Formats: sequence, structure tokens, C-alpha cells
Amino acid sequence: MSILGFTDIHCHIIPTVDDGAQSMEQAQEMIRIAYAGDTRRIIATPHYGTSRAKASAGIIVTRFRELLRWTKDNYPEMELFLGQELSYRHGLDEQLKRGAAFSMADSHYALVEFQPDDEYSRIRQGLQAVQMAGYWPILAHAERCQRLAANVDYIEELVHMGVYIQINAKSVTGENGWQCKSCTKKLLKRELVHFVASDGHDTKKRIPSIQKAIFHISSRYGKKYALKLSVVNPGKVIADEFIE
Repeated sequence: MSILGFTDIHCHIIPTVDDGAQSMEQAQEMIRIAYAGDTRRIIATPHYGTSRAKASAGIIVTRFRELLRWTKDNYPEMELFLGQELSYRHGLDEQLKRGAAFSMADSHYALVEFQPDDEYSRIRQGLQAVQMAGYWPILAHAERCQRLAANVDYIEELVHMGVYIQINAKSVTGENGWQCKSCTKKLLKRELVHFVASDGHDTKKRIPSIQKAIFHISSRYGKKYALKLSVVNPGKVIADEFIE
């Protein structure tokens, strides 16, 4: 079984809307890097609800469409979709319902992040609020949440609630430190992960590539699981299909 044509569901590739790509030229180079790493689909996820968010919804859409046109002209095999990384705060559920905050590729999935030091009770209640609004929450870079990393049973409880877990590629390979690597190792062993994504921000330190992490997972946890995390499950997000 070969694994080809990854989908990256978490990438800050839209230029000048957050702390990701800082110019159209940098965004274009990020597309080149992603393509070279065998990524063929990207959900662009600019920040929402945090000081890192620098642009209105209208500007985000305009700049996304500009990047989309360039990508279609230069990398026709690469598909781009629009989402957001939603920093949880009270009222996020209502903002999603009225379209002020974006779901993932216009689906029922919503990528939600929490502060690293948030208590488990806040994380759980916030994700439940998103669920009650009719969305299927994906917890962004779960390994960076300190309370969850210290007690993986919390993450298992969230999964049983219907929450989906995304981890960052660099945490798998150890480039985000031993604590993140240790947490992701536990999660992968227990098959509590649904997505591996780049969380790409630039062309140097936080590049938009998941290839190395997927090869690592394939060799240690099996090709079938690696395929699910990089192709199958992300494809269901874009198709707005429920992941069992």
C-alpha cells in the first residue's frame, strides 16, 4: 500500500492575514514546499479570535481567492480549501452559526484551539458547546495542551465524546520537543489521532510539509493508519462526511 497525495488540514498559508505567510511570494513558496512533499490538498486555516488574527472575513476570502487563482495556474493538481483555526472563547458557537467564523471547507467540521495552559474542564466544555451548535470539533494540536499531554486519558474521553484529534507533524518527529513527541507517541499507540497536519506558517522553521511525519507513522504504526491520518480522514472533512 503506497501513500500518495496527502491532505494538510491545518496551514497558515493565506498571505498577510495572521502570523503565517507574510507576503504572496512567501505563500507561493509554501505551496511549492507542500507540493514537493506530496501534499495535494490544503485547508487554509487563518487564526480567528486571537491577537494573531489580522484581517476581517472579507479580506481573508479575497486573499484566499488570489492565492487559489495562482495555485490553479501554477500547480493545477493542488487543491485549496478555506477554513479557520478558531481560538475558543465564549460565543464561538454562535459565531460559527452566523458565519462570522469559518468551519473547515464549508463542512460541519470546526478546527478549535485552546491555550496551552487551559484547564481540562474549559477544553471539554468549549468543545461540547461547539458540538451543541451542530459542528464536529477537531481539537488543534492536542499535544500542546499541557493538561491533556499530562493525562492522555483526558484525550481518550474527548474522543469518546465525538471530538477529533489533530497533532502537528513536527511533534511526531520530535522537532517540537520531547514532551510533545512523548504525548504524540502515546496517542498514536492508542490510535487516538485522526489527523496529522503541518500547522505550517513559513518557509523555514514551520514549513507546510507532513511527509516526514507520515513516513514515521507508517513505519512504526502501519501504512493503513498513516493513510487514514493523511488522506482518508482529511478527505472526509472536505466531503463533509462523518468519521466513525
